[in-house]
Amino acid sequence: MGLVATVLNVEESDLAGLPLSVLAAMATIGSYYYLQPLGDVLALSMGIEWTPLVTVGNMVLIVALNPLYAAAVLNLSTEAILPFMYRIVSALLLLFACFFYFFSGVKTLSFCFSVYVGTISLFTTTTFYARLASLHTKAEAKRVYGIIAAGAQIGQLLASVTAPIFFSQMGNMIVCVSALTYELAVQPTPEPAENGKRDGKRNGKHCEVTPSPEPATSAIAENTCASRCGTSAVGGFAILASTPFLRAITLHTLLITFLVSGVWYERAAAVAAAFRTSDERYEFFAHLNFVVGVCTLLVQLLCFSHILRWLGFHGTLVAEPLAMGLGLCISIVSPGLLSIAFLDGLRKVVHYSLAKPTKEGLYASLPKDVVFIAKPLLDTLVYRTGSLVGAAYFTAAIQWGLTAKVRQYMLLAVSIGWAANCWWLGILAERHQQAQEELARLSSVQGGQDSAQPLL
Repeated sequence: MGLVATVLNVEESDLAGLPLSVLAAMATIGSYYYLQPLGDVLALSMGIEWTPLVTVGNMVLIVALNPLYAAAVLNLSTEAILPFMYRIVSALLLLFACFFYFFSGVKTLSFCFSVYVGTISLFTTTTFYARLASLHTKAEAKRVYGIIAAGAQIGQLLASVTAPIFFSQMGNMIVCVSALTYELAVQPTPEPAENGKRDGKRNGKHCEVTPSPEPATSAIAENTCASRCGTSAVGGFAILASTPFLRAITLHTLLITFLVSGVWYERAAAVAAAFRTSDERYEFFAHLNFVVGVCTLLVQLLCFSHILRWLGFHGTLVAEPLAMGLGLCISIVSPGLLSIAFLDGLRKVVHYSLAKPTKEGLYASLPKDVVFIAKPLLDTLVYRTGSLVGAAYFTAAIQWGLTAKVRQYMLLAVSIGWAANCWWLGILAERHQQAQEELARLSSVQGGQDSAQPLL
C-alpha cells in the first residue's frame, strides 16, 4: 500500500475508501457518456438553427427542478441524497426508452430528450461532487480528487469505446444501458470500520461516496439550509452573494459556461457541415470523446496532484483559459473541423484533468448549505444562464452575419477576463486552506475541541 500511495502521491490513510469513490465516479460519468452523443445527434437532427432552443429548454427545466432538489435535500440525510437523485434519473431514462420505442423519429421527443440529458448531467455531477465535498478537507481534496477524476475518465473511455457498439445494435434504446449504469453507482457499500472510515474527515481518511455514515462536521457546517434557504432559489443566491469567494466562483461559472457554449456551437456548425448522417456524427463525437478521455486520464493519474502542489489553486485554475486561448488562436489562423476539434479537445483535457477537480476541491469542508443548496444552484441554474447567454450570442452572431473568425475573436477576448477571474479565485481558495489549517492547529492545541470553519 505504501508503494501505491507513493506512486499516486497520496497518504496511506487516503486509500481506505478511495476504490469505492473511483468506481462511483466511473459509473456516474460513464452513464452520461452513453447519453451525450445521442443527445447531440438528436439536437442536430432538428437543424443547427434550432439547437439554441435546447439551451432555453435546459434553463426552463432547471428553474423548475431547483426548488424540488432543495426540498429533497432538506428532507434527506446527506448519504441518501445521491441514491435518491440517481434512481429518479434512471427511472426517467427508462420512460424515454418506452417513448423511443413507440414514437421513434418524432422531433418533439428528440428535443425533450436533448433537454433532459443536458439537465440531468448537471444535477448528477453536482450531487456526486457535493457528496465528496462533505467528506474532505481542501488538503485531502488536493491529494485524492485527481484520482477520483481519473476514475471518471475511465468511465468515459469505457462508454466512448462501447457506446458506438451499443448504438449500432440498440439505437436509441442505449438509454437503458445508461439507466443500468447509474444504478451501479448507488449500490450499497459495505459498512465501514468503526475507527477508520466512519469518521473520515476527522481521521483524515477517505470515505465512500455512496451510502456511508454521516461524517463529523464543524459547527458552521451543520445543516443550516432550513433556516437560511428554505426550498427557494432565493436563499441559494443569497449564499452565493455572501462572500468574496462565492461571488468569484459564481462569476467563474458564468464565464466558463458562456465560453464553452460558444465553442460548442462552433463545433456543432463545423460537424453539421462536415457530416451528413447521424451515424457519422455520432461516430465523430464518440471518437473525439475517446481521444480526450485517454489524454485526460494520463494527466489525472500522473500529473494532477503534482501540478496542483506546484502551482497551487490559482495557477492550476488559470491553465484552462490559457488552453482555450491557444486553441482559439489556432482556429483563427487555420479554420476548419480539425482546428475546432483541437480547440474543443484541448480545453476538455485541461478542464477534466486539472481545472474541474481543482474547482471541485474548492468546496471541500464548506457548510452543507453551500455544497448541497448553493453549489447545485450554481452548477445548474447559474451554469445554464451562462449557456443561455452563449446561445443568444451565437444566434445573434448568425443573424448579424458575423464570420466564424470574428466570433472566435470575441471568445478570445472573454477568455482573457476569465483568466483574471481564475487567478483571483485561486488566491481566495489558498487563503481559505491556510485558515482551515490554522484552525486545525489551534483546535489541536486546545485539546481537539471542534471549531467552526470560516467562509471566505
